[in-house]
Amino acid sequence: MEERTYLSGTSLAGMSPTRSRVENDYYATPFEATEAILSREELHGSILEPAAGIVGGVDFLTENYPEKFNNVITNPPFSLAKEFAEKALEVSTGKVILFAKIQFLEGRQRKDFFATHPPKAVYVFSKRVNPLRNGLEVDENGKPWSSTMCFAWFVWEHSYTGEPCIRWI
Repeated sequence: MEERTYLSGTSLAGMSPTRSRVENDYYATPFEATEAILSREELHGSILEPAAGIVGGVDFLTENYPEKFNNVITNPPFSLAKEFAEKALEVSTGKVILFAKIQFLEGRQRKDFFATHPPKAVYVFSKRVNPLRNGLEVDENGKPWSSTMCFAWFVWEHSYTGEPCIRWI
C-alpha cells in the first residue's frame, strides 16, 4: 500500500511549522508597501496610524478620540482587521487605508461589512510583500522574510459612491 503524505494547514498557508505566531500579530508593514500606496492615494490633513507596533499604550478599538482625523492608515492584527476598519471609518472623515491579507475579502461577517461599507479600491500586490515579523527585516539566519500570502491595501473614501475597483501595485 502506498504511504500518503499530507500537508498541514500551516504549510498550505505558507506559515512555518517551527515558529509560533508573533505576539499581538506584530507583522510590520514594509516601507516599500507603504510607499507604493502613498504614491497612488493622496492624503490631505491629519493622519492616524493606530497599529504602529512598537508604539504602544493606546487601545485603538476602545479609545475615545475627542475629534475625528482626516485619514487613517494602518496594518492591524489580521484577527481584528474588520474591527479596525469599522473603528477607522468612525473616527475619520476622509480616507481609511488598511493593509491586510487578500483573505480579508472572505467571510460572512466581512461580507455584511463590505455590503454596507464598500471600499473605493483594493490594491493587490503583483509581487509578494513580506511583512516584517516583530518589525525585523530578516529572520534568525539573516535572510529576508518570505511569504506565500497575498496582501493588499483596502481603501475607503467617505465621499465615494460606487463599486470597488481592483488595482494592482
